[in-house]
Amino acid sequence: MRNALRKMAILAIAILAGAEAAAQPSPFLAQMIGRGGTSGRGGSSSSETGIEGYIVADQDTNSLIVMADEESYAKIKNIVDFLDRPMPQALIKVLVAEVTHSNDLDIGAELRYLHDSSTNTDTGVPKELDYGGTNFNLASETTGMMVRVLEHDLDMTLRALQEVAKLEVLSRPSILAVNNQPANITVGNEVPFIRNSRVTNDGQTINTIEYEDIGIILDVTPHINDSGLIIMDVAPEISTLTGDTVPISETVNAPVIAKRSASSRVVAPDGKTIVIGGLMEDQDIMTERKVPILGDIPIIKYLFRRKITSTAKTELLIFLTPQIVKEFRGASELAKEEGDKAPLIKNSFGGQGFSKYIQDLE
Repeated sequence: MRNALRKMAILAIAILAGAEAAAQPSPFLAQMIGRGGTSGRGGSSSSETGIEGYIVADQDTNSLIVMADEESYAKIKNIVDFLDRPMPQALIKVLVAEVTHSNDLDIGAELRYLHDSSTNTDTGVPKELDYGGTNFNLASETTGMMVRVLEHDLDMTLRALQEVAKLEVLSRPSILAVNNQPANITVGNEVPFIRNSRVTNDGQTINTIEYEDIGIILDVTPHINDSGLIIMDVAPEISTLTGDTVPISETVNAPVIAKRSASSRVVAPDGKTIVIGGLMEDQDIMTERKVPILGDIPIIKYLFRRKITSTAKTELLIFLTPQIVKEFRGASELAKEEGDKAPLIKNSFGGQGFSKYIQDLE
């Protein structure tokens, strides 16, 4: 018969966000201890594992209060130590670019030819890392979404794209995301919109206003596995105001928003770059040409000017480069590496301030 002598101990939680994180979200721990384990109601029971006792989570001190015999306490402590460890993170560097070209060739197809020698033509990933993914085969389609792994350097790829089309980098943010946790990058503005308008009995107009993010929005959730591959659930969106409006009442017009969005699950090796493309849009571009000098003379200048409207295709490209960060020290090293690439960041600290800031983080 088991010794009924029990002891009470406090286990401090160092890594997890709170004591509840170790007790409540772990059905395995609850089943190990029994039905009284994590409820905090003071009961105790036996389970098939032979662990007896109960746990109460104290969020104020970020601790777990454990009451159990010596053997059960040792098992519980081993479980808590296993759970209370740093979660892997991923530093995701994002580059959003827009390519404008006047012919019908899709940039996705151009990327295919740029990197065809080093990628699997069926899946679009390096042959040595073929994970059975999907290639959207934009060599034959000029619409739809394309996902590929870049085998060459990102800057080299951007320079190559600049040679075949007009490339504009819209944003280049980075975000540190915890494994299996969603992260969001928003670069833009909150724009107020009148969603509804009504007139009261006394003639007053009441408008219902909502705010919406307009710009570049990226939702990403990384899933890191032990083999060094990072699976990312990504949902990019680019939205702009077109300048057009639609009437929603006799006195109120609502602006029209142009959106390009997609959602996909992509796989990237640690440090490799994934490119998402194929988000096409047609834009009308108006240019004005004039005869020098004569085109600037008042009254008659319109005789020596002409306006030309042309249609150009624009494609949105999103480059994602994830890097696995297993320890906090690794995060500080990556921060220093990124800071060395950005003179504005270093100059804002002044002198050796940036290096001291990184050292303080460690």
